[in-house]
Amino acid sequence: MGKRNGYATGVSLFAALGSVTYGYGASIIAQTIGQPMWYQYFDLAQDGPGVAHTNVITGLMNGLFSTGGALGALCTAWTTSAFGRLRTIQIACVVCIIGGSLMTGSANIAMFLASRFIMGWGIGMMVSGADETSVPLYQSELATPTHRGRHVGFHGMALATGYALTGFIGFGCYYHSGSSFQWRFPFAVQLLPVLILLAGSAKLPESPRWLLSKGRKEHAWRNLQRLHANPEDPSDSFARKEFYQMTQQFLLEQQRRDQLNVQHWWDFFKRRSFLHRVAIGMGSQLINVSTGNLVVNNYQVSLYQRLGIQGGIPILLIAFWNVVGMWGNTTSAFFIMDKYGRKGFYMLGIAGCGMSLIFEAALTKYYVETGSSNRVGLGFGVFFIFLYVVFYSSCMDNQQYVICSEVFPMETRGLGVALSLFGQFAGTALFVGVAPTSFAAIGWKFYLVFICLCTINIIIVWRFYPETKGLSLEEIDELFGDPVAVHLTDANKDQMEELERQLRGFTLPNGSGGVETPESKTTPEKNEVEKISFEEKK
Repeated sequence: MGKRNGYATGVSLFAALGSVTYGYGASIIAQTIGQPMWYQYFDLAQDGPGVAHTNVITGLMNGLFSTGGALGALCTAWTTSAFGRLRTIQIACVVCIIGGSLMTGSANIAMFLASRFIMGWGIGMMVSGADETSVPLYQSELATPTHRGRHVGFHGMALATGYALTGFIGFGCYYHSGSSFQWRFPFAVQLLPVLILLAGSAKLPESPRWLLSKGRKEHAWRNLQRLHANPEDPSDSFARKEFYQMTQQFLLEQQRRDQLNVQHWWDFFKRRSFLHRVAIGMGSQLINVSTGNLVVNNYQVSLYQRLGIQGGIPILLIAFWNVVGMWGNTTSAFFIMDKYGRKGFYMLGIAGCGMSLIFEAALTKYYVETGSSNRVGLGFGVFFIFLYVVFYSSCMDNQQYVICSEVFPMETRGLGVALSLFGQFAGTALFVGVAPTSFAAIGWKFYLVFICLCTINIIIVWRFYPETKGLSLEEIDELFGDPVAVHLTDANKDQMEELERQLRGFTLPNGSGGVETPESKTTPEKNEVEKISFEEKK
């Protein structure tokens, strides 16, 4: 299946509005701490005796956001299974609208902190609620194996777009210094993408894999057929094979579930392969967090100010830093992951981030903390902050979401992604929560934490992470020791001939009409999947 499906690409791009919301909401504090009117409105000191209290508040508003995100991610373990990937995205939109509205209209610091927690909860659902996470998982299930990296990569690209928007909008508002508009307007803007996503989500298709898991075979086939249609394949032979693979793998997983007496979600933890998958999925999130990415992003204003850059320029540098991130995510999605794989570049990204932080720590020690006015040394401090994002965005940002959304089977994908994203938000809550106080107390030595973790993580990825490029979501099961019902993308000649023979005896649903969306009126379907028994296949 060489050519891309324009409809599937459009659906993934539109769903990425949720990722824009995540990126904007997660990084908006980076520009907020550079707005003088925000400190004035909430009576927070920027220097002197009261700055320790300000550091605590700054850590809290980032920590509460990530804590809410962690709980929201866990929540999706239930909602993605009970209501579907798409409904979870819609619920997340409503929570984000409530949190964003409260943030924009905050009258005191307590209300502001509460709004950050609510917004974090919505973002946690947004980024975890669709098979990779509400948005990434949704994208991974809609994509073909050969374009899955690119489709899930749209999440990372949109994430970086949200990051960059906060910088440019914050820079423009910096010069409106007469009222609270300076900091309220950037918070109001975060409502736009989520409102558009909620309004348009009624026309988005539900994940075929989720529909199949609920016994809605006819609708699952109809959605898959539309999403994977190809003018070079008018008979939909690839979609037919993939649908057959999905149905047989689902039946095999159900059979194994019965054999292992899995009745509740906690029973999955008795399976060694599931624990292995959780270690890989959650590990990818924790590895990214332990490079210090959100510490660097959210506290850039403070880092630039320590390097002697004042006024509105630090906020503008945030915008350009994230433009570099957009370039890196785009390069990764379109030219790296689906062509060269995930693992090699992931290791390169970890090494590059660690190297950048080594130089940043040294420059901070010898130029920033000594009060040096050496413009060359301070300038290189800015350079290595930008070099950091080159490595992170092009080699790590997209990869963490692709890995997370790929490694879990259909029956546990919602739970697995939720646990993985819980790890991301929990780790972020720890690091961004303590960062202001840590930089104030130990200075450049705080970078050593991330440098040591990067060194350890390179070894972990090299030793334990599998390569998943080009495999279907069902075929990835074999990498974790679980059986695969039908081989498709990695099938040899004999397996492909057997597949063709089985397809001749496989009856597709007789669906008519358009794709299945949350607003579609559905007709009753049999609560079972038509199949050829595994005994007969053998």
